[in-house]
Amino acid sequence: MTDTGMDDEGPRPEFNPEPHAYDRRVRAIPMEEQTIAESLRMLARSWAVLNPNATIEERQYLAALVATEIAGR
Repeated sequence: MTDTGMDDEGPRPEFNPEPHAYDRRVRAIPMEEQTIAESLRMLARSWAVLNPNATIEERQYLAALVATEIAGR
């Protein structure tokens, strides 16, 4: 049986203190940015397709929530 200890490890790469893109601070995305509004509308449409038996009131409530978020209130 072979030994699977830590002695067989190869050399480790040297530590690089340069931050990667995923280590940097995330920028604030305002609600006015078009991507957010498009994403909310697409999510609402997806919900409507996945819930075909939803009532008109539920659909209106969802539309009102999306409109409120897009308006930034």
